[in-house]
Amino acid sequence: MSTIALEGRDISYTHPASGWRLGPLSLSIEEGSLVGIIGPNGSGKSTLLSLLSRHARPAQGEVVLCGAPARRYSARRWARTVGYLPQTVPAAFDFTVEEAVSFGRFPHTELLGFLGPHDHAVVERCLAQTETAGLRGRTLGELSGGERQRVLLASILAQEPRVLLLDEPTATLDIHHQVAFFHVLQGCAAQGMAIALVTHDLTLAAHFCAQLVLVAHGVVARQGAPRDVLEQALINRVYGEAVRVASHPDTGRPIVVPRFIET
Repeated sequence: MSTIALEGRDISYTHPASGWRLGPLSLSIEEGSLVGIIGPNGSGKSTLLSLLSRHARPAQGEVVLCGAPARRYSARRWARTVGYLPQTVPAAFDFTVEEAVSFGRFPHTELLGFLGPHDHAVVERCLAQTETAGLRGRTLGELSGGERQRVLLASILAQEPRVLLLDEPTATLDIHHQVAFFHVLQGCAAQGMAIALVTHDLTLAAHFCAQLVLVAHGVVARQGAPRDVLEQALINRVYGEAVRVASHPDTGRPIVVPRFIET
């Protein structure tokens, strides 16, 4: 029987300036699962991730981590358990790649932040996982957007979290590193990590994610296996765009492409 690692129970949020409302909605992420959160721009995907990561507070409902309310976790204990990668991260350009990845170990270190042999081994493993070991001596300011994104993933993985939340992590990556990124996440899920990511690439999400959550107008429009969620009429309606949902010739998984109907 699967264990729920992170759960949002009837959570809602109202934007203080615009009055836009998310929810109420419920969502659970099980250990060993890779969940894709999809939906049009402005549908509430990033807000949902902010609530689950404790970067925003729900107006009602509750976020539960490993069976305990999120509010009961200290910042240090939360950082040891949940890794969060938002869409944009302020870059400290003077730090080297190796230093940036090492920062991920800080929740596990003592007050002065000195790294021990195990910490250094974790950093090396995460550099290798994300294909960033060759960049270790370069500063973040010298990297491309895609390279920097892979370094940020390495830093989050260095936290050794039980739950990983990522907001559009592959948006700046080329196709090789998009696929490699998903392979890393798939491997982490196979080792028991609970992962949820926001993505606009429906085809990659369908291939790598066991479950998809389609968010539209602040609520969950559908949740389930990729084949059940990526239903052509539903995607056409939610996105307001004519698409064709077909089966990948090699895997049989859904692929979503625009129909390019001339007007």
